Amino acid sequence: MRHLICMMMLCAAAVACAQEYAPQKPQSLEAIEAQIKAAPDDPMAHYRKCQALFAAGKQQEAIDFAKVALGKFVQAENALAWMLLGSIPTDKYKIDVHYNMGPVERADPKLHRILMTRPYSFRVWSLDTPPQLVKVLDFEIACLGGNPSTAAIGQMTGGMHTNYGTVETDADFATVKAKVLSLLDTQEKPPATPPE
Repeated sequence: MRHLICMMMLCAAAVACAQEYAPQKPQSLEAIEAQIKAAPDDPMAHYRKCQALFAAGKQQEAIDFAKVALGKFVQAENALAWMLLGSIPTDKYKIDVHYNMGPVERADPKLHRILMTRPYSFRVWSLDTPPQLVKVLDFEIACLGGNPSTAAIGQMTGGMHTNYGTVETDADFATVKAKVLSLLDTQEKPPATPPE
């Protein structure tokens, strides 16, 4: 009898966990705007707006609004390190776009002689089951004397940094995304065979 009760409790717990972690239906942008109007300093409502914009295909607007959301997280003294804005599917990968909110990204560039930030990152996953993290590519901006000086696509692996090429410091999201997709496509191709 005791075993039967334990089994029933375990089944009930499993059902509760499944309900808790089941994907929720995404909220409409209008519903999120109403939440922001009702609680304008709630950083999570601003986070949800970023995701809704990204899901609606307004990726640049999501990136731009993420700066506003970052300000709300700072104001609320909420130390969330990044926001998952959305995903970009390809035929080889699923690429998650993370807006970074670590200490460096929260710092005021004017207070530092040199500051290297990674405003957003592309986490590249395989399509395997379960997915495997292939690499993390960062959009990097180096600020010198409080102003953006250079920008690039880079990757940190252990203590080593690899730079995959520069972009303009004011490059829009579409430009950075195109560079990342091109880089992934180039890395997939085998090296050319030299002529004999």
